[in-house]
Amino acid sequence: MAVIRSIERMRGDLGGDLPLNVLARTALFSPFHFHRIFRAVTGETPARFLAALRMAQARRLLLHSRLTVGAICARVGYTSVGSFTTQFTRLVGVPPEQFRRQVRALLGRLIPPVVRDRPLGPYAGAVLQPVVRGGLAASAGTVLVSVASADAEPEASRWTVSEGAGPVRLPVGLPPGRYRAQMLLLKSRWAATATLVDQIPESYLVGWTEFTVPPPPLRLDRVAIRLRPPQPTDLPVLSVEPVRLVAGPRRTAPSDLLPVSA
Repeated sequence: MAVIRSIERMRGDLGGDLPLNVLARTALFSPFHFHRIFRAVTGETPARFLAALRMAQARRLLLHSRLTVGAICARVGYTSVGSFTTQFTRLVGVPPEQFRRQVRALLGRLIPPVVRDRPLGPYAGAVLQPVVRGGLAASAGTVLVSVASADAEPEASRWTVSEGAGPVRLPVGLPPGRYRAQMLLLKSRWAATATLVDQIPESYLVGWTEFTVPPPPLRLDRVAIRLRPPQPTDLPVLSVEPVRLVAGPRRTAPSDLLPVSA
């Protein structure tokens, strides 16, 4: 597939100069047609996707190496440490050295197994319902959820953690509009860094969906999110929030996005 070829080119040369015309040539398309097809497949422009891949690699280098921020900056294609730090902070949510300190708190930590899914209980409001082919039991671990406006920029987002694979409440009082929900299911007994930093495909499932909150008196009851193994065309999760939630106390989730209790 042409888009996958271009993404493989990006991954293979994150420190190189990869303007639109070079990537389009890899995909065997004109720049205009390539830009349109790439955005249709991935949901992002080639430039933003490349920036996300570079930041994902920078996150891995911050965890696994002793390289300075300046050296990492050069490794992922930036000539200015200031520009790199600004972009990293915008997409990840914290400066590079702060991310390094926080993510190293995960070293050696495993995603715990879950004995059972939580039942929905009496809650009657809108929920995000994870759906996996063949059921969730074999993959159950920790669910991480983010909800944002569908028009929001791909910056560091707000997440919540839910132990187990049961339903998760949507934020209370969402105004009418279009929203995008993202869910990660971190498989039990994998290292947390394998899922949240290295993003090893076998260690987690991922899903996205868009939904509309209608104006009153109509209401939204349930939003299904189909979880699947990550694909090459998926944008990497860059936000530091999943790292904070798994590394820190489990009950520090934001109060407006809550696991459904029995």
